Amino acid sequence: MTTPHEELVGHALHARDGRTVGRVGAVYQYPDDLHAPDGAVEIGGGLLRRAHLVDLQDAEVVDGAVTVPHDRQTINSAPHFTPLVGDTLSERDAAKVREHYWGAAQPA
Repeated sequence: MTTPHEELVGHALHARDGRTVGRVGAVYQYPDDLHAPDGAVEIGGGLLRRAHLVDLQDAEVVDGAVTVPHDRQTINSAPHFTPLVGDTLSERDAAKVREHYWGAAQPA
């Protein structure tokens, strides 16, 4: 994915079938030791609501929409997290997201 992360906020997020799942509310980086440069986005969150995180590995941005290689069920069952201050996920949240989308936490 080559689009700068700050430009993703507000864009539609599509599941692999092309259907809209939500809008990108925030973009987070993974801790450096996970070697996952694409990061993750928050959808469905708000100031006090919990949000889903969606991993951006293998995502594409076409015509202003972010399409991820995951189905709606996988996205909707993603771990919840409380929105945080800053742009880097905690080790714990990052490991949960990577495990949810890719089957196992990514090695360092």
